[in-house]
Amino acid sequence: MQEIDAFRSWRMAGLALALGLLAASAPAGSPPPAPDYAQAQSWLARPGQPSAAELTPKGGGFTDLQAQARADVFYIHPTTGMRNDMLNVPVDDPEAAKLGGLMLMAQASPFNGIARVYAPHYRQTALPVYEKSVDEQQAPMNLAYADVRRAFEHYAAHDNQGRPFFLVGHSQGANHAQRLLSELVQGTPLQQRLVAAYLPGIPLPRAVFDDDLRRIRPCNAPAQTACAAVWGVFGKGQGNDLADWEQVTHWNARQQRWIPATGQPLVNINPVSWSKKERQTAARAHRGAVPFGAASTHFTQPRAQLVSVLDDGRYALVEPLLPAELFNDGGVFGGTNYHVFDISLFWLDLRENARRRLNAFLQQEDKLRAPLLAPVAALTVRAHEPVRWQVRAAHRPTHYSATNLPPGLALDAKTGLISGTAPAPGTYAVLLHTRNTHGEDTADLALTAR
Repeated sequence: MQEIDAFRSWRMAGLALALGLLAASAPAGSPPPAPDYAQAQSWLARPGQPSAAELTPKGGGFTDLQAQARADVFYIHPTTGMRNDMLNVPVDDPEAAKLGGLMLMAQASPFNGIARVYAPHYRQTALPVYEKSVDEQQAPMNLAYADVRRAFEHYAAHDNQGRPFFLVGHSQGANHAQRLLSELVQGTPLQQRLVAAYLPGIPLPRAVFDDDLRRIRPCNAPAQTACAAVWGVFGKGQGNDLADWEQVTHWNARQQRWIPATGQPLVNINPVSWSKKERQTAARAHRGAVPFGAASTHFTQPRAQLVSVLDDGRYALVEPLLPAELFNDGGVFGGTNYHVFDISLFWLDLRENARRRLNAFLQQEDKLRAPLLAPVAALTVRAHEPVRWQVRAAHRPTHYSATNLPPGLALDAKTGLISGTAPAPGTYAVLLHTRNTHGEDTADLALTAR
């Protein structure tokens, strides 16, 4: 029922935008009450608290493994507050909370195979504020960031306990994550625990890294750590909308204000290859998109080989056009501005890349000798035909096992080889386990027979 309500809210927000109903001037007034991050209700998600971050795509064969996770993810949701009667949206606003859960499900779930999810509510800047002047955006954005900062400080002081972590934000959430990197992570002990930051959905100038984030570089390789991956998705031939998008602000530490990126060289990565050496990828390399926004297909099994991607140095340009039966942003942006789908379009690519970066991070720790399963979260085989597939893991595992392996397939406990005859068509939620004398590792594997 909550998901249906969230869809209704999403569509109504899109209709309001299309009709220009959200462009009205919001009165300043008094800001909403500040959240107390010592209280559970101030969190959209945290371990031990049921949330949409625990979900995996329906029929996809993936598993929430937060209970066994070695890392954390601090996730900051995008703008979900559509109100035009205030500058900052209360954390208990029901419509914003419903949409927040929808975005949490789509954007934090790629990490639930390797990391515990922490996601704060915050007094986000309301969507109509982005129609205002840059000067008028300063106070609402600063108030929203102040909440995110306090939430992150609470997490760092009470929950992190020395664990590796990812910092993830989308759109407005990426704005605040960028500023967290600058003010609380860079040059502190937290930087030594940062696996990577994922900051899709904002135009982020290269000057940010040259002038401010000098110790945290843009991610340029798929296994790079302590870096920030930035991308924004558009269909090829977007034209003037690309220039319009550069009016979106980012944090400028030198000026201590939010400013637009107009005319500046931007940071971007291809979210399939995750490499500046492989800027263009064919559709066959695309691991899988999870549908978003169309009621009949929303958050169902990933669709592989859906788009080719070109990193043109500023944006991730995709083709062909996304099918409406799989992706619908409710008219919030429309056309070939795929901002709402920055993460869901690359859900499986991100899930596997996050494990790859975490493995690289853990291998840098001299004391770690426990096995690390390779970052392969999905496998497709031909139904009723022979299968030979090697489970791979670092640090010389001495034992392999699997849970929910379908009939006809067997796993060699010593070598990790899966062999036998593929099952009938379907998707199977397999869990892989490996261990040695130093520890163990578990990973999900969505095995699909076609």
